[in-house]
Amino acid sequence: MKYADLSDKEILDIVKPLAEHTENSWNQKNYDGFCHYFLEKSPEQGFPEEEFNRQIEENYDTYGKHTIADLVAIHRNPDHVIVLWKVDLEKRKEPGLLIYGFREHEGQVLIEGCSYHA
Repeated sequence: MKYADLSDKEILDIVKPLAEHTENSWNQKNYDGFCHYFLEKSPEQGFPEEEFNRQIEENYDTYGKHTIADLVAIHRNPDHVIVLWKVDLEKRKEPGLLIYGFREHEGQVLIEGCSYHA
């Protein structure tokens, strides 16, 4: 897929449902759902369940649920795209920043990485 040829709306139509699913899984503390759309070329590239649980324990009580808010930017590269959104945090007035990387792999767009900064 050539992301340079797609409009912002076309890109968001493809990737936002993946990000929303991932954020909803975080909110439900559902590890399998959280990792469902992650790109894993090999087992060592996976996101360990222990790390997921550590992050939930460290951050969930402080920030609460995440909700994707306003689009900040879309950065197109030849083989992947990075999307930045504001993220509303249940237990904090100020929004955070949500960063997702997406890449096509074997005909399917998957999440290459994600993080939030509050």
